[in-house]
Amino acid sequence: MRILKIRDTQKRLKENALAKAGNHCAALEHNASRIRNLQTDVQAGVEAIPADMFAARMELTERLIDAEQTLSVSIETARQDFAHAERQNLAARTTYESTEKLLQSNLHKAQKAERYNADIRHNILYNIDKNKRKGLSR
Repeated sequence: MRILKIRDTQKRLKENALAKAGNHCAALEHNASRIRNLQTDVQAGVEAIPADMFAARMELTERLIDAEQTLSVSIETARQDFAHAERQNLAARTTYESTEKLLQSNLHKAQKAERYNADIRHNILYNIDKNKRKGLSR
């Protein structure tokens, strides 16, 4: 039972790691979407504007492009981490299930052996008692 509790704890830790990796990946993708929307907003309102405002928009656009590229790399890394966490979670779940099946099998065998031994003891005691009665009645 102790091993099964350890395996259960390992399984829960891997599930938590998977959830964290998924949340991290989703947060990065949300940030990338916000950057794309901001780029669209910056580029949308281009009317006749002063040169200094145009330069500021260009600089902001360049920074947003750099941020988007950096975020793309981070998203790819997060997806790889998520895939790794999925594999670890699957391995922990498989280990837990196989340990549980093995434990149940061993428990079933032990119960079966105990019933068999109890039947043998009962038969031996019954036969001893029966033989004593035969001896007394003779």
